[in-house]
Amino acid sequence: MIYIKLEENMDKFMSKYQNIPRSMIKMLFKAKCRKGKFEIQKIQNRECIVLPSVNDKILKRLEILANIRCWNNVCVSDNLKWNDAFMKFAEKQNLNIMDGKWLFKNMVEQVVDYVADMKEEPLGTQEVAILCHQLDETIAEKIKEISAKVKICNVLTQNSKQFKKLEEEIYQIYGIVLNVSTNYKRVAMKSGLIVNFDFEEKDLEKCVFSKKAFMISLKQNEEIQKKDWLGRNIAFFAVDMPMKYAEYQEDFAGFNGSILYESFVYKKTSYRNIKKELIEDDAKILYLLDSNYKVIKNPNLILPKTLDKITI
Repeated sequence: MIYIKLEENMDKFMSKYQNIPRSMIKMLFKAKCRKGKFEIQKIQNRECIVLPSVNDKILKRLEILANIRCWNNVCVSDNLKWNDAFMKFAEKQNLNIMDGKWLFKNMVEQVVDYVADMKEEPLGTQEVAILCHQLDETIAEKIKEISAKVKICNVLTQNSKQFKKLEEEIYQIYGIVLNVSTNYKRVAMKSGLIVNFDFEEKDLEKCVFSKKAFMISLKQNEEIQKKDWLGRNIAFFAVDMPMKYAEYQEDFAGFNGSILYESFVYKKTSYRNIKKELIEDDAKILYLLDSNYKVIKNPNLILPKTLDKITI
């Protein structure tokens, strides 16, 4: 995992030149930007590239370094995500920029718990709808975990055959019937909570939803657009940084806390291994974010003091 940060504060970027006149610091800083120079810092055992600006020369040097080091997964500071030139560079290099959605997917059952507690409605009394066309290992395990907690679990899909084995497993383990259907009009109409794994907007337009339902959207930027819908689109969350990573928060100031945590635990391995690590870390959800970046808080939750260190 490579970390890249845009340090727009000249004094911070030039901190090692404190013993020379400020006028000289300004000249040196401008020269570094003009020549495309950047800093490579070691933070514990992690490498962080610190950019003074984003220009053609800096991006060219980054491209050379990316090709030499064979970069793949990259975690960037928040201000770089809004930089068009850098994001075009990342797309051209086929870099996987961490966005938190992998972690969001792996913690979705905790999001379901959070919403139920916030609404003060026990999960055991709830009807939940799962929207999913393509089943994978993580989604299958998440459906198992959610179905074990709720009263009724419905699955809406175009590919009902792939859910046959999962239906049998859930019935054998929990004695619960998983309702798998291709009926867009009926499956989700009574569900107070919807988990959207991969439905696109065109799919959502066909569905009939309860007017006050909450939708947890694991697919990027997909939300319910119906005019008469009064619910909330939950697009992301903030996670309290586990204690074993707390020391990194100051060094990685300017990075989204949840995405930073994702970068620490992201790996290609079995769901069981990922689940084990998340349980050991005891990662807690601080609050949710809707599709308009508005915070959704659980009034019943006592927030830790680290909340002020999380960037939204």
